[in-house]
Formats: sequence, C-alpha cells, structure tokens
Amino acid sequence: MKNLCCLLLIATSNVALSATGPIVGSNSADPLSTANLTQWTIGLVFVLLMILVVAWAAKRFAGFAPNHKVDLKIVSGISLGSREKAVLIKAGDHHILLGVAPGRVVSLHTFEKGEISDETNKGALSGEAFKESLQNIMKKGSAE
Repeated sequence: MKNLCCLLLIATSNVALSATGPIVGSNSADPLSTANLTQWTIGLVFVLLMILVVAWAAKRFAGFAPNHKVDLKIVSGISLGSREKAVLIKAGDHHILLGVAPGRVVSLHTFEKGEISDETNKGALSGEAFKESLQNIMKKGSAE
C-alpha cells in the first residue's frame, strides 16, 4: 500500500510539473519559424532604438551643467594656405594666435591684456582687418 501511494504521488507530480503555462512561440517546434523570428526582430529593433535614444540624450545633455561657463571664443581667422589657418582666440584677458593645420595646432604668439585693440574685443574682424592688424603687430614686434 505504501509503495502504491508513492507511485501515485510520483505520477501525479510529473503531470503537475509538466502543465506549465504557454510560452510565446513555443507552439512551433522549429526555432526558425515566423513567430520566433518576428519576436526576435521586434526585440532587436527595440534594443537598438533604446541604444540610439540613450546616445542622443547623452550627446544632447553632456554639457548641461549649472556652472559651465567658458570664457573662450574665436575672434577671427585667416587662411594661410589650402589647409593651414591662423586663428585668433580670446581666452580670458589674453588673446592667443594659433596656427592650425591638419592634425596639429601650434601657439604662435600670446598677446597680453590691452595689446590687441578694443575693436577686436567687440566682435569678429573681417579677414582683411585681421590681416592688417596682424601685420601691424608683427611690425611693432620686429621694430623693438
């Protein structure tokens, strides 16, 4: 009798354990069925869209900080050749003349406060005005 109860208990437990709920796409025996491929494709597209949204948000809000103040601006620039430029930037109270070439940026000269005219500080110079101003400053430097 005891053995019969054990066998009955084992037989019913196997039936109870095998009666799990249906799983999506489990009705087909083929893993490459239309239902399975559709489910995988939708999941993949969703994950890729989430990656793109997170990348866009990270790029959009990367510089968002309450104390994010940069006192650096490009005042003017002039082309020296097909790929070379001279660029005048304002960093705080100083002006820095940079030589810019592909893969290389070189500081050519640093101007102290007041060495560049106020006209340069108010706005961007045209290419000709910058060229004339640069030539005047270079002549003053070579005369000293």
